[in-house]
Amino acid sequence: MKKIGILIICMLLLQACQDSKVQVEVKQPKRNMEETSLPSVSPTIPPKAFPSISFAPSAFQCVVGWLSNDEVVFILSDKGKWTVQTYSVSRESWKLIYTSPIPIVQAIIHPNKELILLHTSSNSSSAEVQVLHKNGYLVHSLSFESAELYMDWHPTNPDLIVFTTFYEDWSYNTFVYDGSTQVLESIEVENPFVKWYDEQHLMVFTGSESSLDGSELMLYSLNDKSLKSTGINHLLDVQNLGESMLYIHINEQENVYEYRLVSIESGDSFEWTSPTISNYSEWVIPTISVIEPNKIIAIKSVESGNVDENDKRGIISSISLEGEKELGEITSQPIACAPNGEICLGGYEKENWIQLKPLKEKLWIHLNE
Repeated sequence: MKKIGILIICMLLLQACQDSKVQVEVKQPKRNMEETSLPSVSPTIPPKAFPSISFAPSAFQCVVGWLSNDEVVFILSDKGKWTVQTYSVSRESWKLIYTSPIPIVQAIIHPNKELILLHTSSNSSSAEVQVLHKNGYLVHSLSFESAELYMDWHPTNPDLIVFTTFYEDWSYNTFVYDGSTQVLESIEVENPFVKWYDEQHLMVFTGSESSLDGSELMLYSLNDKSLKSTGINHLLDVQNLGESMLYIHINEQENVYEYRLVSIESGDSFEWTSPTISNYSEWVIPTISVIEPNKIIAIKSVESGNVDENDKRGIISSISLEGEKELGEITSQPIACAPNGEICLGGYEKENWIQLKPLKEKLWIHLNE
């Protein structure tokens, strides 16, 4: 484990070593939770065309995302407890999945839509991770000594999770957890924000002199602990979608992002570009929502500019290896889309209900003052 001199978003430099305490506990599955609702938390939902939900500000924590084409996962709180609940759009009903006595810091839904990962914490120096089945029983449970926690879940093998635990002095440790063997292994990497390339390799991004120049992609082998260059440079991000890889490069001369979606099996690819957005010191990549292992919904900026220009508009598109289908113009915002690609939730709180065909947008989450 090495110490970071300066933390710059996702690219950190390392300098020193220290020990950490890690405990791993795997619990036996619990009985499934029955469908229920919490009267003081569960809201009223009138119209069917555009759902409208009202919460007390203290009850609403966040929207996690889509569990299916019909169910949206929420984190809610009530009377000192945090709950994971799903809302069925078609039935206008709520289902309680899990209750936590300590705050839920973040949650992730695996692409298989069967599992939900929770990061919980009761204080600033510890973190707990629970992997839940969608029916409410506990699959894995781990605890870390950590002030902050980074996680990346393998898109096709839910047993594989990489964790980076940060400490108060911003030193860190990186671990690979294999749920099939219940083994947590510490690894040495020069960037804590690693991502899964395949089941044997992690992607490591090495920085350049300027964050605006992008990074070089390196592959770390879990088998022999070696680090090899791919020769791919000027990268802003890479995502493993399951059956394809999405590479995002920066072309500063043309002032565009260059996207390349590549099939893992056949090598077939589709490429497109988008105008750049920055916050002066780094590039800001529009949110991409993965709806299938080789298909995404993305927003492309209409023109280059600065992120603090609030009136920025973008073109929302459905993109796959077969090509791109533009769906219309919309305000640039983070999005999380249903697996069928028909509805997206937009905004930093996922408060906007975005119907894609035809394109319509409306606020669906309301906080009562």
